[in-house]
Amino acid sequence: MSELELTKPIQAHGETISVLELREPTGKDVRELGFPYVTTGDAGVRLDAGVVAKYISRLGNIPPSAVDTMSPADLNTISWEVAGFFLGTSTPDKS
Repeated sequence: MSELELTKPIQAHGETISVLELREPTGKDVRELGFPYVTTGDAGVRLDAGVVAKYISRLGNIPPSAVDTMSPADLNTISWEVAGFFLGTSTPDKS
């Protein structure tokens, strides 16, 4: 589980959220949503914003409309956190 403090709070489920908790994705999540990135010809990685948004919604248990209201900075930070689950760079679970 990752906790990320938002620079701009969002509304979800009638509440103001300033810290978003993301659970780790499961195989079922990957099967249903696909991978949130594509590899590029130069051994790089490009995030797929549409797929990442679906992961943020699912892993953070917030509606897609809440993801749509995130600041670009928060969305970027959280997008790389989601990618980190797949690339082995996410914050380790401290529990």
